[in-house]
Amino acid sequence: MSAGPSPASDGTAGVPPVVHVVAGPDAHGVVLHGLRIRAATRARTDLVRADLLSDVDPALLRDRRVVVQVTDRVLAARREDALAAWRRATAGAVRLTVVLHDLPQASDGRHRGPRSELYAALCADADDVVVASRHEKLLLAAVLRLAFPGPRARALLDRTHVIPLPVVGGPAGGAAAGGAAGGAAAADRSEPSSPPTVATLGFLYPGKGVEEVVDAAAEAGLDAVNIGGVSAGHDDLVDQLAGRAAAAGTRWSVTGWVDDADLPAALAAAGIPVAAHRHLSASGSINSWLAAGRRPVVVASRYTRELADRMPGAVRLVGPTHAELVAALREAADDPASTWLGEDVVLGPDEEEAAALLHEVADRPAVSVVVPYYRGQAMLDVILAQLDAQDGVVGGLEVVVADDGSPEPPTVHGTRAGAEVGGDGTVVTAGRWPVRVVRQGRDGFRAGAARNLGARHGAGRVVVFVDGDTVPATGTVVDLQKACRTPGSTLAVGHRRHAMLTGPDGAVTWPPQDELPEPEWLAQGFAATADLAEADDGGFRWIISAVMAVDRALWDVLGGFDERLRGYGGEDWELAWRAWLAGADLAHVPDAVAWHDGPDLKGREGEEAEHLARTKNAETGRLAPLLPHPLVRGRGWTHPCPDVVALVEATGWTPGQVEVVVETLLDHGDVGVWVRGGEHVPADPRVHDGLPGHDVLARARAQVVVREPVEVLRLPWGRWPEELTSVVAGMAGGATAGGATAGGATAGDATPQDPPGPVSVAATRLAARGSRPVALGADWTRPVPRDVVVEHWRQRRLNDERRRRQDGRTDG
Repeated sequence: MSAGPSPASDGTAGVPPVVHVVAGPDAHGVVLHGLRIRAATRARTDLVRADLLSDVDPALLRDRRVVVQVTDRVLAARREDALAAWRRATAGAVRLTVVLHDLPQASDGRHRGPRSELYAALCADADDVVVASRHEKLLLAAVLRLAFPGPRARALLDRTHVIPLPVVGGPAGGAAAGGAAGGAAAADRSEPSSPPTVATLGFLYPGKGVEEVVDAAAEAGLDAVNIGGVSAGHDDLVDQLAGRAAAAGTRWSVTGWVDDADLPAALAAAGIPVAAHRHLSASGSINSWLAAGRRPVVVASRYTRELADRMPGAVRLVGPTHAELVAALREAADDPASTWLGEDVVLGPDEEEAAALLHEVADRPAVSVVVPYYRGQAMLDVILAQLDAQDGVVGGLEVVVADDGSPEPPTVHGTRAGAEVGGDGTVVTAGRWPVRVVRQGRDGFRAGAARNLGARHGAGRVVVFVDGDTVPATGTVVDLQKACRTPGSTLAVGHRRHAMLTGPDGAVTWPPQDELPEPEWLAQGFAATADLAEADDGGFRWIISAVMAVDRALWDVLGGFDERLRGYGGEDWELAWRAWLAGADLAHVPDAVAWHDGPDLKGREGEEAEHLARTKNAETGRLAPLLPHPLVRGRGWTHPCPDVVALVEATGWTPGQVEVVVETLLDHGDVGVWVRGGEHVPADPRVHDGLPGHDVLARARAQVVVREPVEVLRLPWGRWPEELTSVVAGMAGGATAGGATAGGATAGDATPQDPPGPVSVAATRLAARGSRPVALGADWTRPVPRDVVVEHWRQRRLNDERRRRQDGRTDG
């Protein structure tokens, strides 16, 4: 393993330069690409080189912004160790860009599933993803949508960038990368004295299309050759292909490895360049033909059509049939000039262009500070000045001001930000850290939507939110970043203090002079939960978005604030509720101080009790449909997102059995029932056909699965429980509701396999942290016969309840 810097300039604003990690054998295409791109980067970068990523010392990447060139074969010696090797090497990176090669696709056969799982995990661990074609991005979309239900796949795709493979160098004649074809090689394009040889390029391995080329060349009366060596483990292909050619009446050979210095001459001397691989996702071999001034015959596919659209005239597309390939080879043999690039063909990108595009992605800061704004210029000036003064942020920071429809956009460091509504915003670099201003149209009070807008335009691994009327103290961003870099996922809240910062004349006083009282309810909540380390299902109440931070992976899972919530307050509680259920740790960071301009809502002078009650009650009313905890929703109400989701696997059941089972489930409080496979779905707004959607599962505290027709007599928790998660944790053999997320997983990452048995229960939070469902024993249920008569069953149930009351018993 080796490590070293490039000779270019220093990093920006004291932030160490980006580290390029290139792992794999020296001759591997991914290695050659990674080294060339890094060498072509004009900015200073550091290099870590290793035979495998598993050989990389994690200390070399700790607290650094990192770019890793990845295909699954360069991660570890054994496929099953690949993900562990990746996470060990990159765990300490402060920001991570992964450049993916060899995307999983159907041609992988039995390896497609494991490769897809690996690539999905790589993307989930990264802050940005780079692929080499739109075709590859579509392949990745299929991988991510299968792996991650809900908003996470969409968020990852939004941060996936297409940077085409560069056309390396250029021949003396033909098209040069980034320019048009020259004419110096015209003398080499004369008709050959003998029939040309059909040439394929690159390492030889099964499925590359060489068999099809041999067959077509034989029918066209031409010999064939592969310029390049044989992939490890496939030496038998040489004899197989030579025998195949001989049987068809032609000759095929392989040159073996060709040194880089000799490759241009070999490509120029080739008769008819061909790339017949039908499952390309990106192709360095096609680019090598182009760099040599050659116009290869390529079999049409989604990728090669994309290539032809991007560089008109660079390739000759042929249909997928054997006859079409034979015809193309014959035409090329009759017209050798057609195998050379025309003078008007423009290739690209070249290495410097591709390197610049990658550096633009990888060189983003590690922390994004989002400031929702509305007509508060004087306060924004102070906030930006305080953010400029933040020292010690690892990997640097950026600021995104998200304007919630102010009549005029804000001024940043004296520059009017001319950002258009809905655009990518305006970036101002006059201060220490870059500031981007983005805007949304005014449509009422939409603080949550504004924060989402800002987060979408930020690139940080940690996203910090500071309200537009709240000024961070020195060191606040550092403390919040540190809290969010712990293992697992974290939603952290700072320490909001209060002072009158804005005077009667509108001027802002800083630093604060006279501190106002802090809200007692918040201080009591932090004290009772050991700064949220001992939080329970009610911990969402102590999360306030005025000064808050979240790691990007958790933000992707959550999909941001729920934009259905409009008006003052509540969107932070709803986000915290989903974060808790997603397995995240909640954390209060007392040293991360931010000063709110004015008192807490309850401390505002002149506010009548009735007005305060109206404000809080309106907030509760907005939250109740989305946050099912009884402290918010109360008891007895029915909403589309229940507290408990029950799935009834009713295939083969009689309608009467379905009716009875569903009724017993509905008797357990805020329960929604989904019936799958049954011929009968009872008519009730709480009962649904099929499977629950992500919006429902992300908000429900528990899932109950009923696989056999049994009455569910009771559940481990009460009908409207204040605390549910810890109850299930106690049943699961000592599991706890707190602690680090198992294996870095978050809700939506996987569905644990249920244990055998008629009924199982799972707490959403515990499942997100890797716990398995708990099977309910026979004393929790009672079988329902196929010939049940629902009316008679209900009568017996009433009679049983009457007897229990008489006996002083109230259990199910």
